[in-house]
Amino acid sequence: MVEAGHEAFDLGTRVNDMVHAYVLRRTEVRSDMKWAEYRALSDHDPRRDAYRDARERVCTDAFLAIRSRRSRQDFVEYFTGTICSVPQYLPPGEYTGLAGALLSPDRWEEVKALTMLALAGLARL
Repeated sequence: MVEAGHEAFDLGTRVNDMVHAYVLRRTEVRSDMKWAEYRALSDHDPRRDAYRDARERVCTDAFLAIRSRRSRQDFVEYFTGTICSVPQYLPPGEYTGLAGALLSPDRWEEVKALTMLALAGLARL
C-alpha cells in the first residue's frame, strides 16, 4: 500500500484493474463479442475458442511490446498510449499514486513488472 493523496492506494491492484479493462475492451474488438456473451455460450460452442484466441493474442501482443520497452520514457509512452487507450476508472488519489510511480526513476519498473504479471494472468481463460 502506498499513500496517494489522502487515501491508501495499492499499486498492484490499480495496475491489474487497468490492464483488465484494456484486455476486455481489446478482446471485444478483436472477437466482436462481449464478455457476457462469451460467458453465456455453451462449453462446446466454437465461438468460445475465437474469444479465447483473441484474448490470448491481445495479452501476448501487449506483453511482448512491454517487455521490449527498456527505458522509462518508452514504457510510460506505451502504458499511457495503449493501456490507457480504453476508458479507465481512476480516482484522483490513485491517479496521483500511479503517475508518481510511472514518472519515478526508481518505480517505473515496478509498474512494468506489475503490468506484465497482470497480462500473463489474464491471457488464459
